[in-house]
Amino acid sequence: MLLVEWADTNVMHGWEHPELAQDNLAYAQAIGYLKSETDEQITLTMAVSDFGLIFEKLTIPKGSIKYIKELRVK
Repeated sequence: MLLVEWADTNVMHGWEHPELAQDNLAYAQAIGYLKSETDEQITLTMAVSDFGLIFEKLTIPKGSIKYIKELRVK
């Protein structure tokens, strides 16, 4: 299991006053099982069954990752 922290996108809709608009990236965290990894991205899954079924995949570009920590399950 991994804890991954990354800079995610931040989407705003509708009219904004120029002095109040912020262009900050959203800070995100996820915990999941490592499904796959390439030079460009990692993919986490939230659950894996004994039949090999995978639940909820999340792919994160490595360039946006700020922190990764391997978690130990007791």
